[in-house]
Amino acid sequence: MRAPGTQVGTLPRRSRLRKYGLWLVLAFGIVALSIASYLSSCPLPETAGPVSVIVEPGMSTRDVAALLKDHGVIRDELFFRVLTRVMRADGRIQSGEYRFEPGIHALDVVDSLVQGRVIYYSLTVREGLSVDQIAALVEERGFGSKEAFLEAASDRSLAPAYLPPEYLETARAPLEGYLFPDTYYIRRGMSERELVLMMLKRMEQVFTEELQEKAAAVNLTPHQAATLASIVEREAQVASERPIVAAVYLNRLRIGMKLDADPTVLYALGKPPDALVLWKDLEVDSPYNTYRNPGLPPGPICNFGKASLEAVLAPDDVDYLYFVAKNDGTHAFARTLAEHNQNRATYQGR
Repeated sequence: MRAPGTQVGTLPRRSRLRKYGLWLVLAFGIVALSIASYLSSCPLPETAGPVSVIVEPGMSTRDVAALLKDHGVIRDELFFRVLTRVMRADGRIQSGEYRFEPGIHALDVVDSLVQGRVIYYSLTVREGLSVDQIAALVEERGFGSKEAFLEAASDRSLAPAYLPPEYLETARAPLEGYLFPDTYYIRRGMSERELVLMMLKRMEQVFTEELQEKAAAVNLTPHQAATLASIVEREAQVASERPIVAAVYLNRLRIGMKLDADPTVLYALGKPPDALVLWKDLEVDSPYNTYRNPGLPPGPICNFGKASLEAVLAPDDVDYLYFVAKNDGTHAFARTLAEHNQNRATYQGR
């Protein structure tokens, strides 16, 4: 029996409202998802190429959102900022250069920025370069300024512990010789100080405590071994001659004979390593002039490679005291001054 006023086949008003409410919520959800999907998509057409964006150190999320919007990576700045809050990425975005492909989703953009998936570039520092030359290379490649790099490379607090305090107090380039030549993979936005620290760290990995102990076997401190390795680096052009050149200098040191190393004179004068040494150059008043001063110079004259260091720590067993360039990259070695003078006449015409 029906209640009075009730029609057959109709739902109570409360049920109808609940039904309509569910449809409204579903419709609103679909619209919201559509909007979110649209705002999350990249506005760049699929035919466009990848876009590079540089996030500078200290940029806020608002700054990054504006940068990405300007480059067409995201559609809406406000949505991106809200998304970073939801993903707890606000304040965790890393600096550097990023490359985003067309069609990338906003979620992937945020994830890349937080994970620091930046573009890395190679910087090859070859053996034999001085600190000045490395600084010029850094500036030339666009990884920083020469002045800032030299300032970082003059920070005595960064020097290896085995460097003599008296050397650090007077050295014009205290980290000369300790910025290890290698190929480094670096990101845009790295400071010059970070580059210096990276090179010092590489030297620490190469010049291990074991190798430092080996220096004692040839009567050298680690700093002296590094200094001699830098001279060998500049002097020997052929790899097979490094242990022989090292042996000559070690033989001279052992008997108290001056090293007479041309590369030290060029360093004292600030001349390029391939410059011609003139007779007047040998009179330069500098502790780096090994023609006037016995023993090793105060410190390294360039940043040497591992091969030159190993040559110093394991020199050839020879009794040579002299060598002269043969003008083909190799040298003629001699035991006596008479033999040396004959080699000079043969290869140098004097």
